This record gives sequence, C-alpha cells and structure tokens, in this order.
Amino acid sequence: MKTVYVVCATGIATSTMLRLKVSEYLEARGIDANVLQYRVTEISPDRTEADVIVATCEIPREFKKVTRVIDGLSLITGIGEEKTLAAIARALKD
Repeated sequence: MKTVYVVCATGIATSTMLRLKVSEYLEARGIDANVLQYRVTEISPDRTEADVIVATCEIPREFKKVTRVIDGLSLITGIGEEKTLAAIARALKD
C-alpha cells in the first residue's frame, strides 16, 4: 500500500481538507493508499515513509531527496485541482 502525507502549517483544517479530497480521488480510481495528515513540524526527511507529500506550506528541501513533494495549494483554491490530483495519482503509480 502506498502512503501519502498531506501537510499544512498547523495540521488541522487545511490538511483535513486535503486528506479528504486526496482520499476520495484515489479511492475513485482504485488506488490503494493510506493518506495521513500532519503539520510540517511533525515530519522529518530521515523518518518519512511517504511515497508522496502533498503540502500547502513550504517543505524543507531535504524532503525532495527522499520522496516526491507536490504543491497542494490548488486543492484549497480549486484552481488547477484536477491537474494536482492527477499528478498525485501518477506519482503513486510510478
């Protein structure tokens, strides 16, 4: 099973919205993934198990060395949302 971290600054409202959207999208496409939400201070590049990180805040560069990081702001604004969701699905299939 794949793992997706959805990350925002506080780990409350925004990441909850992201978790729901990403989970629903992946489930509708038959992609089995565990979608977990965090605040940015709760994650560490040397302990991450994420196949993809979807974030609405700045993620330290070190994470890009260990996993794919996708900007999730479009999932909040709705502008470019489908493109971002498709990028998440592609990353999980790679």
